[in-house]
Amino acid sequence: MIKSMTAYSRCSKATSDRRYTLELHSVNRKIMDFAMYLPKDLLQFDVDLRKWLAQELERGQITVRLLVQQDSINANSNYILQLKKSKENWENIFHELGYDPDKTIDFSFVVSHFSPPMYFNQAEEEKTKAFLFELMQEGLKQLLKMKSKEGKAIEIDLQNRLKSIEEALQKIHQKKEIPVDRYRKKILKILEDYQASSPDLMEKAGREVAIFAEKMDIEEELMRLHTHIVHFRNYLAASEKAVGKILEFLIQEMQREINTLGSKASDSEIIPLVIYIKSELEKMKEQIQNVE
Repeated sequence: MIKSMTAYSRCSKATSDRRYTLELHSVNRKIMDFAMYLPKDLLQFDVDLRKWLAQELERGQITVRLLVQQDSINANSNYILQLKKSKENWENIFHELGYDPDKTIDFSFVVSHFSPPMYFNQAEEEKTKAFLFELMQEGLKQLLKMKSKEGKAIEIDLQNRLKSIEEALQKIHQKKEIPVDRYRKKILKILEDYQASSPDLMEKAGREVAIFAEKMDIEEELMRLHTHIVHFRNYLAASEKAVGKILEFLIQEMQREINTLGSKASDSEIIPLVIYIKSELEKMKEQIQNVE
């Protein structure tokens, strides 16, 4: 099943004192590209986040935003404990320097001079990494669900257009002998008008019709178009993660074949069908631009 490159997901996960909110936004792009927006104290996990994403995604512009907010504060929260520790450290410094901490160290002072730790020890790093992995897995799950849903809608549209193209090709197949018959009648009419029915002239007219028929033969183009449609349907149902590039290539091949067919079958009854097929292929090409 194909997947769309356009999708969005948002999920949150809380610790004892903080809430982490992850937003994933994917749009179409020919290659895989990431735009990461992380808090500065979590930048060390940038590479891990990219690796986790790359395991499930293969194409598209992926924007990642990780927001960290202070959750409800209580007496046992890490934030309060860290403020208390910071206050004790400043009081010890004031005492060592011979100053009275009670005159200066108030709540505003502690908060303004408090800086949360910017680095993790090994145990904290592993714990944070595991936490972010769980958050990323939830975000990816939602993102892939939306990509599949959008991909299903694209697939239905593509299948309908393929069916319309096949019906138009069937009509072209039924009409492919009309230009040759019309040309044959034209040659015979000319011969009759000049009352030229000698064996030599009839043989020459037959050769002219045969040459014209060879030039107008579109059987090979019809066969190739049907083959490309079969391959296209197979890739729509394939289990590969990303088939967008292959589908783009098949669309290009179908456009090339229908252009050749249109050049050969320059007939008033066939040309409108050729134009219709070209229009449908162009619409399919636009849809494929959004397939992973």
